[in-house]
Amino acid sequence: MRVTARLRPVCNALKVVAALCIAVASASAAIPNAEKIANAVAETNRLSGRSTPVLLEVTLRIGDGEPVGTGLLASHPTGLARLELRSRRGFVERHLLQGNSYTASRDGQILDPPHPFLPPTFFLQADSGAAFRAALASYGVASGEVVLGRVGERDCYVFGGRLPRGEEGEERMLPSVWVDLETYQIVQVDRPGGVRFRFGPTTVFEGIQAPSWIEVVSPGQPDARLDVIRVAPANAPAAAFGMDWLTAPANPREPDPNS
Repeated sequence: MRVTARLRPVCNALKVVAALCIAVASASAAIPNAEKIANAVAETNRLSGRSTPVLLEVTLRIGDGEPVGTGLLASHPTGLARLELRSRRGFVERHLLQGNSYTASRDGQILDPPHPFLPPTFFLQADSGAAFRAALASYGVASGEVVLGRVGERDCYVFGGRLPRGEEGEERMLPSVWVDLETYQIVQVDRPGGVRFRFGPTTVFEGIQAPSWIEVVSPGQPDARLDVIRVAPANAPAAAFGMDWLTAPANPREPDPNS
């Protein structure tokens, strides 16, 4: 009886360790490898009809106010996107995203720093697992690391991993892409510098499934939101996403992604 009493704490400790090992193993087994998830995301993109260049007509809201401008967002599957915003105050802003390189101008003058209104929509267009992983790498996301996370009520695979909260409970962000565990739709992208893009539920626009809105959360700036009004295929070659577009004179009419 004395021996049993002495061994009981050791046995209990071993049980706890065993339970933790089983939990860790189960969690790891629940996450497919990164390549399989990337392939599933690419298949979702293809079935959604957006794996070719697309053009999104949007309105911009700052905080809870009324729309402050309208714009056209052209997006290319190779990791390129551009947004021309026309403010109700009369100026024109252009935003250009080339992988993880973000540049913007206002009436032809480069902004430093810009308010990052342009989301990396090209993640929603990669048509193969290899292309999706290449887009992740170009955006600074560790494409081979996947953990579990949660956005609202949605369970997600998180490419790029997550950091534990700080000592005061503040969230620390890694460059990451959050994918719905059931639908394989992208629901959130965190970029270096703490900027976060949240993608709303998908809507069908002329046969193309796209987010109905995209929220932009940026440190030190009021939250912004792009409401998607229309989505259509775009005749936008990769050459249309060059730096010279930022300082070119704005067309007084509708902006043309091929200009």
